[in-house]
Amino acid sequence: MLKEARKIVYLFAFLTILVWCLSFVNKILLPVVVFLSILTLLLINFFRDPKRIIKKDSKILYSPADGKIFEIVETENTCCIKIFMSIFNVHIQRSPADLKVKDIIYKKGKFIPAGKFLSDAVNEQNIIDFETDKNDRIVVKQIAGVLARRIVCWVKKNQYVSQGEKIGAILLGSQVNIEFPKNVYKILVHKDQKVYAGITALAVKID
Repeated sequence: MLKEARKIVYLFAFLTILVWCLSFVNKILLPVVVFLSILTLLLINFFRDPKRIIKKDSKILYSPADGKIFEIVETENTCCIKIFMSIFNVHIQRSPADLKVKDIIYKKGKFIPAGKFLSDAVNEQNIIDFETDKNDRIVVKQIAGVLARRIVCWVKKNQYVSQGEKIGAILLGSQVNIEFPKNVYKILVHKDQKVYAGITALAVKID
């Protein structure tokens, strides 16, 4: 479980037990006990942190997030894969490759629904600017949504991260974008495909 979410889960677990005890005195509280129990279980599911075996491959860019690809944008020089994270996805982001954190930029913004037009331009977000050993630029954007009001970043500027290493989390789902140079990597995925952080190969180096 995400350590940043433990206090929330413990609070609802405590409230559930408290109301359950009070329900012995007043039976009308039983529906509240059921509601709090379901909510606590959902929160445990939302904030889960499953173990994953990362098959390292220097030619591959892995997905930085769990979710569903809702858009792929290609410009003359770059590719951008946009991933929508529902409340049922694992919320943790992972490094797509062995990289160095060149810069981290936090931008305040709005909280419109993730995946909507311009949500990645106007919403609150944390931009992690990576570079490879060949000085190629890889950018991962953690973007807030309607429910997601907290973005967690576990890496720092000038830090080296391994492929598949945990780099942050967005609490209660949202959107994650990954941008990479078009002349270096070939896209392996398509729109509406489900992806998993550190498991699904998004792109491969062009020989």
